[in-house]
Amino acid sequence: MKRFFLNRSKREQVLILLFAFIGLAWWGSSLSARANDQYRGWRAAHEEFKTQELWLEQREDILERVVSAGETLEPSRALDSAQSFAELNRMLSGLNAEVSSQRTERTQQFALHGLQVNIRRAPLNDILKFYGQLSERAPYLGIDSCVISTDRSSRGMLNVNFRIYSIEVITADEN
Repeated sequence: MKRFFLNRSKREQVLILLFAFIGLAWWGSSLSARANDQYRGWRAAHEEFKTQELWLEQREDILERVVSAGETLEPSRALDSAQSFAELNRMLSGLNAEVSSQRTERTQQFALHGLQVNIRRAPLNDILKFYGQLSERAPYLGIDSCVISTDRSSRGMLNVNFRIYSIEVITADEN
């Protein structure tokens, strides 16, 4: 290999070295990018591990809070999916509203029902009235998320998208 290199003219030697350097730089940048990706993956896994460790350290406190919250809930005031749908329809009467996409997540003690509520072209007072009625039913009925936007075609009117949850207490005989 050395003899091959030395038997070349100066111009060819410079070109060979230049191409070797370009190849080495190209390979080095690729290696650097892969190493950077590996490091970011390791950091993300480390952060996730720390978060999970924090949750596990606080497990007893969290379980105590869940049990105490479950004891303060009155099962008779909790709403199943049909009752929450009917209650929301009652609260939304008089509004241009649509209730849809019901999703239920169950645990041993609770069922959390999620509903999508879309209110179109409503004045702020009506939305605040709905919010007040919803607040009266807390914690059995509540807002998970809310997006408010102005209606471009009707001045002073709002469009609101709510993600509303209702809590149902599951008794031992329902399991």
